[in-house]
Amino acid sequence: MLHFVYIIQSLKHHRYYCGASADVESRLEKHNAKATTSTRNGVPWVLVRIVECATKQEALQLEIIIKKRGIGRWIAEHPE
Repeated sequence: MLHFVYIIQSLKHHRYYCGASADVESRLEKHNAKATTSTRNGVPWVLVRIVECATKQEALQLEIIIKKRGIGRWIAEHPE
């Protein structure tokens, strides 16, 4: 089963959030429905980047790398 690392951006605060999921569309809907505590104040959120990973473990490892590097910096260093 494929997993994804996704990066969303708040249109309200212009900050980024990075997460991993097998169903990014559903996850984005949860963020925008204020069902996620860490992103509740930034609604609305838009999808900025999605990276396909072969396994859940690979996706979780990439998520950690992106967060450690800084999401904005990682985006700048990895253009589509």
